Amino acid sequence: MLLDIRKRASVVLMLFSIILGNSAHSQPLIITGPDQGKPKYFILNGQASGFIVDITRWVLTDMQYPASFKLLPWKRAYNNALKGRMAIIGLSKNSNRLKIFDYSHPLYFGSLMIVVKKGHEFDFQTVLDLQGKRIGASHGASYGDVFDQALLNKVFEVVPHENPAQGLKLVLNNRIDAVFIGPGIRGVKSFIDSDDSLNMDQFTVLTKPFKVDAKHLGIHKSLNMEAFIQRFNLSLDKAWSTGVVDKLIDNYD
Repeated sequence: MLLDIRKRASVVLMLFSIILGNSAHSQPLIITGPDQGKPKYFILNGQASGFIVDITRWVLTDMQYPASFKLLPWKRAYNNALKGRMAIIGLSKNSNRLKIFDYSHPLYFGSLMIVVKKGHEFDFQTVLDLQGKRIGASHGASYGDVFDQALLNKVFEVVPHENPAQGLKLVLNNRIDAVFIGPGIRGVKSFIDSDDSLNMDQFTVLTKPFKVDAKHLGIHKSLNMEAFIQRFNLSLDKAWSTGVVDKLIDNYD
């Protein structure tokens, strides 16, 4: 009799757990990302905008999956993702993050450019060409294992900034030697055009990018969202194959 009661209680608990699990996954997903300005991620009239936001939004609509966006300074956005509070877009891969996050297929591939003050150009071929330099980068940013290892080995010093326009001003004021900005020259121009105190004639974009960087959606492994990631990837692959991604990016030209 006692054994039968225990079995029934176990079944009830199991069903309750399943119900809770399903209801938790039916809740709208909160997606964060960096509020960095046009064209990738920015806030317009109180709404998250930018082509990486638009690509993600299109995929979620195709999946019929409820979600909301909350763009924040990169460090805050990443910390929220690190604590499993939100999914995050704009996430690059490195060895440490692969242990923490489940990644989508790439949302976008972009060249991470090195921007310097006009007249302060230098030849860049490998990371060792940055020896002894002060480099501007977003708070808490990682641009892959090569970047992380060079930083650990003190090849260069990173000076954090809140947004790329601020980084460009640090370059102009000789506070740093260069700043990493993407995607490509189009991204550099977009950030410069967004600030009336800056113009392209003040800067040089070095010919070789630091890297070609893939940006992903990432979700903390503790949330057990592998099935969601698989569905997300199917819709994302459709967005790439049907030209939707290219059209959404072209909207910001």
